[in-house]
Amino acid sequence: MYEVLAETLYGFAGGLMFGTVAFFAVMIWAIVYKYFTKEKFPTFLGIAFGLGFWGFTGGFLDIFNQPTFGGAVQILTVTIFVVWGINTGDKIAERVPKKGGDFLNGFIHGKDNTIVKLPNGRLIHDVAGKPKVSDLIKAELSDREFTLPADIPVGEIASRIKSRLITDWGIGDTEIELDNAGKITHLAISAREQGLSGTIPDGYVAVPVECRAIPSNLAASDSIRIFLDNEVVIDRIQVNGVDREQKVVTIVVDLNMFDRIKDAKASVVVALSSTRALIAPLMSVEHRSGLIEAFDAQKIVNSLVKVGVEADAAAKVAQKVQERLSKLDPPVSTRLIKADIIKQLEKIDPEAAKKLAARRHWRL
Repeated sequence: MYEVLAETLYGFAGGLMFGTVAFFAVMIWAIVYKYFTKEKFPTFLGIAFGLGFWGFTGGFLDIFNQPTFGGAVQILTVTIFVVWGINTGDKIAERVPKKGGDFLNGFIHGKDNTIVKLPNGRLIHDVAGKPKVSDLIKAELSDREFTLPADIPVGEIASRIKSRLITDWGIGDTEIELDNAGKITHLAISAREQGLSGTIPDGYVAVPVECRAIPSNLAASDSIRIFLDNEVVIDRIQVNGVDREQKVVTIVVDLNMFDRIKDAKASVVVALSSTRALIAPLMSVEHRSGLIEAFDAQKIVNSLVKVGVEADAAAKVAQKVQERLSKLDPPVSTRLIKADIIKQLEKIDPEAAKKLAARRHWRL
């Protein structure tokens, strides 16, 4: 019994020492691989490299010649460190600015290249009638330069830029216009189309509302106020879809509101000014999984409404949290955001703050 325990501790100590070395070696390879290929370093190759690297520094072959329980623990420990190194390198590579990559490409391929510069973020438009991208993505694309071969035609330049935007930034659609010199004169982008169900929070439903008339150029993500013929008014709600021919707008409401409007028609629909004041343009959120997304105040509002907070009060809490945390260096962790939400909510509704704090899982 004591021998097994001693072998286990010895194997873990050896795995910890050699695993640390393998961790940094594989992490560096993962960063370089992701930066140039835009793909995650293959886990199998990472494990093979990590264990092989350990073999050159710690006698990996000797363990297979004389297998022991401690040796197995060493292999398992090093493997865990290697996988950890791959994931860490992948996350670091995601945050490495890619502007330098274009410079490096120009250095490698020589000076016989064409530099194509994207417009400033304020001049990057939205594709009409399609989901809008976040201001965070527009800020990343602002004035970004791409290095392309000098001998490709103008039409091919547009195709390559579009391909890069779709592949590297997850853009859904792109409209690009260039002059004869290859300079971009118009750029419009949209987010990828998503299924409706994946955007609906628990306890909410998507409802089509038939309207007598709708404002011209009304599009998804616009904010509207709806006056129904049963005297119910839905104030400042986001449009999820528009059918201009049938004069129908789709909105997402909770089940209580659904019972009040399911048989009603809209007598008047009014378009409102943008609600982007509730969204931090340059603030990003990092989830526990490592996923980084743009800050979305509407998710906070939805969570607060579920614990009994009025919509207006919930919007004020979301705006206060955004104003406070946007001063921090991005990305801001969901743990910090949730703590600040509860802190702000305690000031206006302590009971609702207790309910929210008691919930283990709530969307952000």
